[in-house]
Amino acid sequence: MCLRCDGYSLEEFRRHVDLTIRVNGYLIQPVADDPDEWTYTVGVAESWDHPDLLIVDGPLEVQGRLVADLIADVRDRGGIRPELLEHLDLHLVPVHESHFASGIVGIWEDRQSRPATNGDFLQIRLGPAWLGRQAADCIRMDQPV
Repeated sequence: MCLRCDGYSLEEFRRHVDLTIRVNGYLIQPVADDPDEWTYTVGVAESWDHPDLLIVDGPLEVQGRLVADLIADVRDRGGIRPELLEHLDLHLVPVHESHFASGIVGIWEDRQSRPATNGDFLQIRLGPAWLGRQAADCIRMDQPV
């Protein structure tokens, strides 16, 4: 679903984002930019003083489900428990600001009226249980581009 693609004006889209965050505390934004797919959150820092999340590995459906599970922990417990990360075979690393230059979190930046920088996002990295040997080859967003 792409509201802008469906003819929503920028102002209508911004109202949708605002309403979603007011109701849920956050917005999960999947992005499919063939061949790349990633998912990020908007509103987590506003609602719970926790960095927003970004995931670039795995299919969009898996990304969205994992983000929702981790945000539920933030909402219900004030943070993401290490035992949940271990159980799901996930790792969180801070995203280096050089990765934001391409506009990968555009809706977040529009809402904040500023570019994303160090400390604004944590990358969800999938472990070997998800990706097998390919886990070592995944994009490391904690490293400069």
